[in-house]
Amino acid sequence: MAHITVPILEPRDFNMKLFRRKFEIIQEQAFRELPYECCGLLVGIQENDHRGNIENIVYEVAPCRNCLYFGKEQGFEIAHQEYLDVEREAARYGFDIIGSYHSHINSPAIPSLHDVDFARSGHTLMIIALMNGQPKEVTAWLRRESGGFHQEPIRVVE
Repeated sequence: MAHITVPILEPRDFNMKLFRRKFEIIQEQAFRELPYECCGLLVGIQENDHRGNIENIVYEVAPCRNCLYFGKEQGFEIAHQEYLDVEREAARYGFDIIGSYHSHINSPAIPSLHDVDFARSGHTLMIIALMNGQPKEVTAWLRRESGGFHQEPIRVVE
């Protein structure tokens, strides 16, 4: 199984910190769920630095079932009850759901129209693109309050 390499960024350049094993779990799920999109939730904290920059620190990933009835090859849906269960469990440990992840099959790792509808303001959307069954790229996008997305660099750490 091929893996995606995320460029190492200088600490001042990143907005998301993701531990390597959590990143591997996401990749493994994406391969396992082919030919359908995988999905899950990112659990952790948001920290603000003295300049007002937000850093999302992902401590846990919660793989979810893609409950979309039709079109799982090009879309995903997380059941409301599953979302609430993960949210409740995260809160027990002092964490929040800070975003979600899913795969794109044979399309780029940029938000689709469905993604725009799914993500609320302040939500980070991580997308892993698989082209012809091979990993292509991983991106993260922060949904802005004003609408649209801002690409959020990812830093994978040990």
